[in-house]
Amino acid sequence: MNSEIYLLTPPEVLSGELAIDQFVPSLLKALDGGPVSCVLLSGTANSEVFLQEIASTLRPLVQERNIAFLIEDHFKLAASLGCDGVHLTSAENFKDAREFLGDDSIVGVDCGISRHDAILVGEAGADYVAFNNRKPLPEIDDPDVRAFEEGGPRGSDLLTWWQTMMTPPCVSMDDVSIADAVLHAEAGADFVAVQNAVWQHTADPAIAIAEINEAIA
Repeated sequence: MNSEIYLLTPPEVLSGELAIDQFVPSLLKALDGGPVSCVLLSGTANSEVFLQEIASTLRPLVQERNIAFLIEDHFKLAASLGCDGVHLTSAENFKDAREFLGDDSIVGVDCGISRHDAILVGEAGADYVAFNNRKPLPEIDDPDVRAFEEGGPRGSDLLTWWQTMMTPPCVSMDDVSIADAVLHAEAGADFVAVQNAVWQHTADPAIAIAEINEAIA
């Protein structure tokens, strides 16, 4: 398998429900628990200023461990804040993000369950394509594309389809449990995104990261 961990911060950090000084110790525990390839600051901030404050606090803690630090959608802020790149929650802004950030920054795209979007951004040079079965298909006007999408694989089968057809890395963005992480790794996910499995672990985040790494190795 040899899949790697793609760690999402809890959405309560950006919403302000979880104070940053309370979250930082948990994040450090998680990062000390074993290999993590990427940390995504996940969720919606109440303001751009608050997003900048949180990202500026967390970014150095992640990067000093040689782990990529990404934010969602705000590719111009990603550059000014010194992030390693951006995670786009839809494919429509890929071209603008890539042109702005250049080839040295990570630009990944959450394509939901859209194989069509994934192929387009994968061929256009996305650093990774993420599949997220929690998102519905977008509205599709082209009948051929709609037929292609509606008849497509779902769940872990979508990951396997991608690995047999395309070369860019894929991320399973389904926020799976530790048990399901094995299935997604076996299905072909290069990276398995985890969130609740880490931050809501019954012991602590370090043990969660160790258990997940053992499961997907």
